[in-house]
Amino acid sequence: MTQVLLLHGNGGGRTRFLPLLELYQQRQAPFTLHLPALPGFDGRPWPSGAADAWEPMLKALQAVVAQQPGADWVLYGHGVGGSLLLEWASRGWALPGQLQWEPKKVVLHGIIGASLEHRLFPKMMKPRLARTIMQHLIAWPLLRPVWERRLFQSPSQIPEEVRRQFFRDYAQCAAFPIFFDLITPSWYRQVQQSLSKAHFHFIWGSHERVVAARYLKYWQEDFPNARFEVVAGWDHFPMLDEPQAFYDYLSEWITGPSYD
Repeated sequence: MTQVLLLHGNGGGRTRFLPLLELYQQRQAPFTLHLPALPGFDGRPWPSGAADAWEPMLKALQAVVAQQPGADWVLYGHGVGGSLLLEWASRGWALPGQLQWEPKKVVLHGIIGASLEHRLFPKMMKPRLARTIMQHLIAWPLLRPVWERRLFQSPSQIPEEVRRQFFRDYAQCAAFPIFFDLITPSWYRQVQQSLSKAHFHFIWGSHERVVAARYLKYWQEDFPNARFEVVAGWDHFPMLDEPQAFYDYLSEWITGPSYD
């Protein structure tokens, strides 16, 4: 059976995939979903003393895949979750014990990297204090209605508890500020040079507001062998806004033919 690794974005956690998991549990899907427990997310602490800040997160991914390295694996990364997959790919999809494997498919959804030098937000987040303030503002209950209008297309269609936990996840995310040190223009140039021939599948929403679809052109220039798709009507969180459409899209992509 195909194994599917799902990675959420920064400030997130398991909450972002709850509607998807509910649909998955209602069906007899020909694949198995895995949500790795990343350090620094879902209230887990960030491990101190790591010389390589990518390493704790990569170990969490490796631990999942190492259980079935011979299976057909497809990987989905959303936001900085996709950037984490780029880092892993640049290291040759390394697994412990020199196990050999390679994912069957990789989809990168609204991810961070090529647009870093063209967007204001990453530049604003360079000071540590700015990251702390932003994290508190996103998690502050009084501002929740403002953020819901900014991040979701139809907030009232998302279960109240899911919305509430979505913002609590930010408050509990010890890894939130760390990614602004890891995902930089110099980091992106390094991984892009080693992966420019890769056959990744990039997707964006036509109504994307977090990392607008207009930035897709930079990825297209840097990954000429990749596939690119703009999904009509999607914003940054279709897994919450349109869980049925997102589930159907993901299922078709997982079970569809491979491409080189």
